Parts: sequence; C-alpha cells; structure tokens
Amino acid sequence: MASLAERSGAPMGERDLQDDEIAEIVRALVESDGRVQRLDLPRRRLWIKRQGGKVMPGFVALQGLAAALFRLPFLRPSPQLAPEAMQAREIERLRAFGKAGFPVPRLVYASATAMVMADAGPTIAEHMRRVRADAAAHDAFLVKGADALGRVHAAGLSHGRPHVRDFFLADGAVGFMDFEEDPASVMPLETAQARDVLLYFLVVTSFAASPDVTCPAALDAWLRHAPIAARRELRALASVAGRILPLARLIGRVHMGSDLRRFIMATEFLMQAPLDRADSPNTAKAGQDG
Repeated sequence: MASLAERSGAPMGERDLQDDEIAEIVRALVESDGRVQRLDLPRRRLWIKRQGGKVMPGFVALQGLAAALFRLPFLRPSPQLAPEAMQAREIERLRAFGKAGFPVPRLVYASATAMVMADAGPTIAEHMRRVRADAAAHDAFLVKGADALGRVHAAGLSHGRPHVRDFFLADGAVGFMDFEEDPASVMPLETAQARDVLLYFLVVTSFAASPDVTCPAALDAWLRHAPIAARRELRALASVAGRILPLARLIGRVHMGSDLRRFIMATEFLMQAPLDRADSPNTAKAGQDG
C-alpha cells in the first residue's frame, strides 16, 4: 500500500507508515475536529493540525486599521485566507525553511485542510522549564533562539511569530514550526524580519532570568547574522514603537495586561540598544561570515 506521504507528495515525508498507523490517522481525522490534536501511536507520536478552526481575535482587524491609518507596515496582520489556501501557504513555508537547511517537523500526510506531522521533540520552551533553576542554562536557550532567528533572516526568510514554544532542538540545532503567519506577504521582507525581532524580544525581555545580561547577548547573537537591511529596519521600527510608548504606559495605568507589559519592556530595551553599531564594517562582516 502506498504511504500517505507518497499519495500527498508531502515534503520531508516519512515513508514507513504501517497499515495500522494509517488506520489510526484516518480514524482521528474523521472522528475529531480539534484544531491541534496529539496522536500517540505504538511507534511514535504524531500531531494533527487542521486549518480553519482558529477564530481570529477582534484586535487583528483593529491592528490592520491602525497600520493603514498611521502608515505602519509592521502592524499589518497576515492575510486571513480560506482553509485550503492557509494550508497551502503553511506547507510552502515549511518547505522553504527545510530547503534552507533548518530543521522542521516531518510531514507525514497533508489533505486539503489538515496536516499530520511527526513529533519534533520538546520545544525550547519545554527545555527552558526543565532548567529554570539554572539561570544561565535557562537564558542560554533565549540567546540560542536569537542566533537561529538571525540565521533565518540571513537565509532570506522570516518566521512571522517567533516564540520559544515554536522552536525545538534537532541534534543541537534550533528547528522551527508553526508557519501559518506570513507577514512578508504584506510588507517588505526587511520589515517582516525587524518585526520578528520585536516579537521575539517580547519573549526575551519577559522570560529572561537575567535580562540585563541576556537581552544584550540575544541582540548580539541576532546581529551576527542579520542582513544590513533588517538591522536598519529594526532601528526604524524601534523608533516608531518608542513613539507609542507614552500611550502604552497610559493604558497600562488603567489595565496592564501581559501583552502590553511585554511590548513596553521589549520596546524600552530596543530603543536603548546601540543599534547604530549594526552598520559598522565589523558587524556587517560578522553577519556575512555567519
């Protein structure tokens, strides 16, 4: 019997599915409609992801309106597509990351609106929880993620929603998953890459055990690889975000939600960071040498 991967033309697909595994996958696809579902089989763990079940929060529409009114490209949300188109977009992006040499989950099967992926192992967020008693080891993962994000940008890609829960380790290298957002489709690549950095520093500034040490180290790790255009765009983005800070702080006096707190912390750090050094000859050479 041809494997599901062979019939779907799945990228990086596994070719060793047994008949009983195929039966379990089909049963799970038919009997459940959860957006993300874990499937534990005797020989492996698989994950099923269905498109179209995600309800976008109302602020996404407001975000798009603000981007248009204030001419802030980095605020543009990824376009919301029909489930079939969202599936095609995510698989295309997964293929692009894999082709560029980054570890990605192996795709076992893909229908028009669902994909079945092999388990990639613990996420970096899970690794961090396991070593949270060791501050240096905990924060080293944040720096490692920033370094990998710089390599992604050097390869001409952007992630869209970089977070340690969407990063994993494969033989010591950082791998990536969850490619459903594609901001580079609605803004210049360098803007999407700078946006990646801002979003990742929402994580770094709030998760770091020693932020005074870890935040500069993470930024240096990104700068070692990042393209010059992305570095310049990050400087411009930090300046624009800084103009929003007074309003953010004012709102925070009424209600300081976790997302707002992370935005304030990340923006304050990036505004104060010596981003001008990004254009120095030594830094540019380090990015090219990778």
